[in-house]
Amino acid sequence: MTAFPFWSNKNKFRDLVSRLPFTLTMLALLVIAALTTNTTFQTITHHWLNRTGFAPNDLWYGNIERMFTSALVTSGRVVFWEALFFVAFAVGLAEWLTGWKRTAATFWGVHLLALILLSLIISLGLHQLHDFGLEAAEVARDVGPSAGYFACLGLVSAQMKRPWNWVSGGLLFAMFVIILFMPAAAGENAQVKFSADLAHMLAFPLGWFSSLIGSKRL
Repeated sequence: MTAFPFWSNKNKFRDLVSRLPFTLTMLALLVIAALTTNTTFQTITHHWLNRTGFAPNDLWYGNIERMFTSALVTSGRVVFWEALFFVAFAVGLAEWLTGWKRTAATFWGVHLLALILLSLIISLGLHQLHDFGLEAAEVARDVGPSAGYFACLGLVSAQMKRPWNWVSGGLLFAMFVIILFMPAAAGENAQVKFSADLAHMLAFPLGWFSSLIGSKRL
């Protein structure tokens, strides 16, 4: 009789692992990366930022590996814990609703596509960015899995029943647009903020519309 709760909890854990393998893998990778870079309670150092971060310019120099490493490292401290929460929430919910294959494809596919589009937009709009003092955004390095988990948030939004899928998608996208044009906070790097906010604004609708691949839902 005393062993029954143990086996029950063990089975529940196995069910959770079998239902959310991608989410749990991403959480584990984030923790391992944070322990390696000492960013669980500390801010990322310039050494690790330069080693793992991605800047739009990296795409044109063929530093493709940074597109992957940047998604596994955060800038540290509160941002690390926020990343864990959003991966657990947005990626976990997307995987629970759509399965690990679609969720993994959405996370990594949109993350990579958003960075490519980000690089193109910043390179093509470099003259206009210069007028706003944001020309350095081309070489400003950033880290974090936010493009991936916001893409999964878009996927979750699209799973809602009509018209709430369109309402939630429209409201959240409008929020990302507003945040993009908000000024940087005191002490915040304006170039990094612009690049990150633009990546988020691209990733969310891409994740939303990715739900239409292989589906007839609108």
